[in-house]
Amino acid sequence: MLSRSYDFIYALIIQLIRALRKVNRLVVTIVSIVVTIIILGILVYKQREILINFHWEFRPVPLFLAFLVYTVALFWVSVGWGWICNILGTQLSYWKHIRNYIVSNMAKRIPGTIWYVASRFQLYSAEGFSATTTAVASGIELVLITLAGIIVVLIFSTQTLLEYQISPVILVIVFILGLIVLHPKVIRWILVRRKVDASILSYKNILQGILYYIFSWIFGGVVLYEIGNIISPISINNLLYIINIWTLVGIISTLFFFSPSNFGITEIGLSLLLSKVVPTSIAVVMAVATRILLMVFEIIWASLFLWFKQHDSNRLTQKD
Repeated sequence: MLSRSYDFIYALIIQLIRALRKVNRLVVTIVSIVVTIIILGILVYKQREILINFHWEFRPVPLFLAFLVYTVALFWVSVGWGWICNILGTQLSYWKHIRNYIVSNMAKRIPGTIWYVASRFQLYSAEGFSATTTAVASGIELVLITLAGIIVVLIFSTQTLLEYQISPVILVIVFILGLIVLHPKVIRWILVRRKVDASILSYKNILQGILYYIFSWIFGGVVLYEIGNIISPISINNLLYIINIWTLVGIISTLFFFSPSNFGITEIGLSLLLSKVVPTSIAVVMAVATRILLMVFEIIWASLFLWFKQHDSNRLTQKD
């Protein structure tokens, strides 16, 4: 009887801890949203005359180009995700990896960055793969993308880092730590403890992955450049700078991956850095438009793949 009472108390404590975590995540998310709105509002208010007198003009060509480059980037990183998964032994077709990535990627825009990983767990558990394999693959992907971004920033925008008083040494340290985390022995140690095979993982794979994801950052910067052109023409001479700030802000946002919410970091960062090439109030509009349009693009592709999946399921049901 006493043992049952202890079990009940223990279960109650666990439930309370989980509830507090949810409340904490919700509070942090709400606070980050409010702070973001206030900061962006102040930036717009300071140059409200420019925004009020701005000549608004719809530019369909940059919108089409933004969607086109985004599509290339989306499939590029989807294939990279499939490559990582297959190295860890999933051995699914790349079509299924692309579908799972695109469907789960839509959850990235929800405040609280852990949601899209949870959606991956669900999709791959349906394919018969353990949550451990999916989690390790997601971790490898995150570190590879971060390391690739650091290389882009260190090569092309060291001057920008110093201008904004961001020490390149910090990125170098993060890069070295990332290489240590991705050491094949470290990954194998994790997987062996979880009874998952990763015998073919090597540093060659890791270096190939870093090189591969460098292009994903470049594609992302081009998308931002084209979205900016929808609102206000930006000189092609600023393309490299925009690729660099997209990468820098992306790395900073990634470093907050395990926080309850990183909402607003991208918008504030882009607004401040884009103000070097356009007025600050216009930069805020570009940053917010980027989030909205990326969500729209992701919804379009996720909806298409969900439709394909449903269509295939209905066809198989009819055959049976």
